Amino acid sequence: MKSLTLFLFLFSLCLASTVSAQTLNPNWNADLKASMDEFITCSTTPSKDCNRFFGESLEKVYKVNDFYSSKSGKYMNASEAAAFLKTNKQWTLLGHAYEQEVLKNAQANANNKKAVVAVYTNAEGLGHTVVITPGKLQPSGSWGLQVPNAASFFGPQPDKSFIDKSMAYAFAKPMMKDVLIYVRNY
Repeated sequence: MKSLTLFLFLFSLCLASTVSAQTLNPNWNADLKASMDEFITCSTTPSKDCNRFFGESLEKVYKVNDFYSSKSGKYMNASEAAAFLKTNKQWTLLGHAYEQEVLKNAQANANNKKAVVAVYTNAEGLGHTVVITPGKLQPSGSWGLQVPNAASFFGPQPDKSFIDKSMAYAFAKPMMKDVLIYVRNY
């Protein structure tokens, strides 16, 4: 009986870790389009907290909810997400956005069903985060590089938000030296 109990306990642990692992949602693109419509509506209502869409987009694409803080009961903003990524062992820094090999690796990881994000923070601690989505590298005339696909929910300027465009649409060329790209390990 003890062996059966131990087996069931270990099996439930394995099942629990499998459920929390990242995977690609087969309907991620349609789900992001619906989120974008909701975000545009949300951003026109000043009293609403529209900060949640970045964290939710990571969950909609890769089924990962890492940017929800149970402590504060809300999704992290860009500076909170940047601090989280620097210290969390489940995420690894791939490198800077100005490195072509990093951009190539980011897109390859996204295509291999691994969560990838790009984070920018300025000297004042304000910033922006995007989710790298599956697809092909796209040429960026302004960056002079092949750039991965992304989804960007930009609160201060909702009209600059997008899905299915290159990451270069989210970050101007002078910003790319401060854009860090992270991949989730498992």
